[in-house]
Amino acid sequence: MKYVDAYEEAPYGQDAKRVVHPSVEHVHGPEAVAYEADELVVVCLVRDGRPYVKSFVEHYLSLGAKHIFFLDNGSTDGTVEALKGYDTVSVLRSTLPFKRYQIHMRQYLVERFGRGRWCLCVDIDELFDYPYSDVVSLSSLLSYLNNNSYTAVIAQMLDMFPEEPLSEAASEDDDSLKERHRFYDISNIRRTSVEERSPLRNNTYESDGIEAFFGGIRETIFGFTPYLTKHPLVLIDDRTKPVDGTLHWVDNARVADVTCVLFHYKFLDEYFHKQVARAVREKSYFKNSKEYTNYLKVLEKTPNLLVKGESARELRDVNDLVENGFLAVSKEYMLLIYEEERKKGAGHGALLGEPGSGGPQDEAAFYKAKAHAKIQSLRALRLQQHLEQFREQNQREAEQLREQYQRRIEQLRGQYQKRIEKLGLRLARNKKEKRVLTNQLQIVRASRSWRLLDKLGRIQAKVLGRKR
Repeated sequence: MKYVDAYEEAPYGQDAKRVVHPSVEHVHGPEAVAYEADELVVVCLVRDGRPYVKSFVEHYLSLGAKHIFFLDNGSTDGTVEALKGYDTVSVLRSTLPFKRYQIHMRQYLVERFGRGRWCLCVDIDELFDYPYSDVVSLSSLLSYLNNNSYTAVIAQMLDMFPEEPLSEAASEDDDSLKERHRFYDISNIRRTSVEERSPLRNNTYESDGIEAFFGGIRETIFGFTPYLTKHPLVLIDDRTKPVDGTLHWVDNARVADVTCVLFHYKFLDEYFHKQVARAVREKSYFKNSKEYTNYLKVLEKTPNLLVKGESARELRDVNDLVENGFLAVSKEYMLLIYEEERKKGAGHGALLGEPGSGGPQDEAAFYKAKAHAKIQSLRALRLQQHLEQFREQNQREAEQLREQYQRRIEQLRGQYQKRIEKLGLRLARNKKEKRVLTNQLQIVRASRSWRLLDKLGRIQAKVLGRKR
């Protein structure tokens, strides 16, 4: 048996060790937990997350997590008191400023409780799940990752929201997030090759079905484009390490051939507004909380904000996200699923199907063929989604070009109109000057002086004429 307390052996994260470690005090639960290779610990940095405690803890315990370690950063809303009600939870505390040390505090958690084993690093508003978790146990999933020498798993963030406007979605501290926030929307999610992302350049990917996601409902509602792809489930070893400056991504990892989901429960009625206002006030997140500034503008402008639109879907279970192409699975992972379901025997044949009456070889061939057919159908779906994204992108670009040309035409029209107006003014000035000169000439010709000069001119002509 090993123990989850390997922080002193950490080869990196020295800043976290030097700064955070002296500030940490133990509050509740064991400080070291025995574990096996197929067991998982969850770590979470939390500050004022009371409304999430019950749903968070019960979700991860029901999923099969061995233990949950929290590092509280000065909660004042009863978060720590609620966490003390669970035996499989440990609570530490650090009062270091969140804005400056949030990355270091998360590194501290991963280094102390996750080195050399599978560790899930999540926020209090994120509930992790994986494809066919109703068939494959968490220990089977981790064994699958170990057997294939994977050291990281990608998870896609999926924002969940209620059916009613946020102002009407009042909830109590211990309400079930899953029951109240049943809807999601993937209509505005854009996809790209995960290998093209510079922070992930040194990772190895065993599946071409792994993609990076952008956008989603937060871009639709708030105009901010979040990056939705993370590496929350990681086996930290001498090679695999978090990318500098964040724990959302890792580097030098062998990334698994299946993607998981982080159900994101951000839109929690008035709590959401309070958290947004504090983030803006404290400027505690990326680029002085630019993302939260966008949130606050929309919330103040639309107090009865309804997130659920026409393209929203109601979640039945995590497997929906495989069928609609949000999550990716490989042929090998599907074989694991079929094998796990076969072990369960009669009454669990929804995925398995009927292999026929042949021997073990025929059965194995049946499962391989079924897995291959499943992956081919999912690839066809992914190709269709890429084509739709390409078409939509072309339409957006065409519309942008049309708007640019229209703006240029209007600009040129305005410029030429100004030039015409200037020419008109110049012509008008010339006509006026001509009239003035004509009038002046008429006045001169009508004057006595002009008549006298004219008479003198005639006399002079006569005189000169006689001389000639």
